[in-house]
Amino acid sequence: MDDLIIYHLENSQQFWAELEDILVRGELNKEAAKASLDVYVGFLTKFQDEYFETESELATCCYKLLDSHMYEEYSETILERLIDRAARREDLPELWVTYHMLLLAGKENLKIFKLMISRKKHELFGKLIQHIWELEGNKVQRISIKLLFEICCIQKLSECDLCMIDEPLINYLLDLVEKTRDEQDETYNYSIIKLLLSFNEQFMLANKSQLKNQSGTGVENDDNYITNSVLNVLGARIGSSKTFGENVIFMLNRCVEPHIQMLTLKLLFQIFTSPETFEYFYTNDLMVLVDVFIRELYNLPEESEAIRHTYLRVLHPLLKNTQLCRLRYKQHQIYSLLVDFTGANSKHFKPVSSTTQRLAERCLQVEYLNSIVRSDEAKVIAVTSMENVVDTRSNLEAKSVNRRIILGGA
Repeated sequence: MDDLIIYHLENSQQFWAELEDILVRGELNKEAAKASLDVYVGFLTKFQDEYFETESELATCCYKLLDSHMYEEYSETILERLIDRAARREDLPELWVTYHMLLLAGKENLKIFKLMISRKKHELFGKLIQHIWELEGNKVQRISIKLLFEICCIQKLSECDLCMIDEPLINYLLDLVEKTRDEQDETYNYSIIKLLLSFNEQFMLANKSQLKNQSGTGVENDDNYITNSVLNVLGARIGSSKTFGENVIFMLNRCVEPHIQMLTLKLLFQIFTSPETFEYFYTNDLMVLVDVFIRELYNLPEESEAIRHTYLRVLHPLLKNTQLCRLRYKQHQIYSLLVDFTGANSKHFKPVSSTTQRLAERCLQVEYLNSIVRSDEAKVIAVTSMENVVDTRSNLEAKSVNRRIILGGA
């Protein structure tokens, strides 16, 4: 229907006025809403090069739909239609519009991201993977990466979907990170990295489910373990994915989104607890990472207890398994921080939780801090001995005074 309408627009005012008219016509009933959506998408697709070109301009058009009375009345019908169009249509300019609508709708209601892959007849997940593989340099690839990231963050993937995240795909994405390192707009580079972080979490979730199922049967079976393609590829690319390593740390250093912090920490934990990737990061990058850990652990607010615990869980293998164990970088600052978290020093912190104490005490046991721990223990012994000597002298002096009093010599 939308393909049969011919428009003659003379200026942008007519463009925006027509958008309004299309939405009003869809307020009548469900069928009218579906028809108006088709016209709306077709209209935006037709005039995208003439009246808007950037993502922010397209977003304005998308929000006009999402804020409309038509969407408010028939959102379920409209979303079903949008997802169906996204899955069936192949025209790239149209998909650029449709994917943006789904992305922005999902950010306003996270359940919509689940809806996109829960209905298997659409097979949208596989289509997004295909676009990422085949459309390098096209703006549809960029929006596909963003949309797939959001889906992976909100929905545990099926085993079938997880199989599509194979090692060739991870290698391609890591190559893309290297290729785009010098782009002026760094958001594309970081969106690829965030997608890789979400893939890693999906593999962790899958194996956690496997372990849970095995614990119910009492039988352990390594054959059910799902190989983490992200970790495997990183282990094989040590020294050839420098940009990825640098930017992961840079993202953690300046990130204010708790979810991205957690995704990053989960990958770091995997890297620092897998022998194949113990030394994935360059030493200078690890030093920066230590600085970030010290700052964040001191500055995290009380309500960020879960993130604080994750930082401490990652700190242990960072100090124990990486090349930092040979350098003792900022050894005293780390020791002081951890002692504070054990509750031994109340000047800097309010009372700490038992979990925080346990995790800090575990970190204090690593060889990285042994020389300071032994030094402090020696000081404690020396101070205790001195106190005992002073006490002994005081007792002897007191006895001497008492005797002189008894003998009348005072």
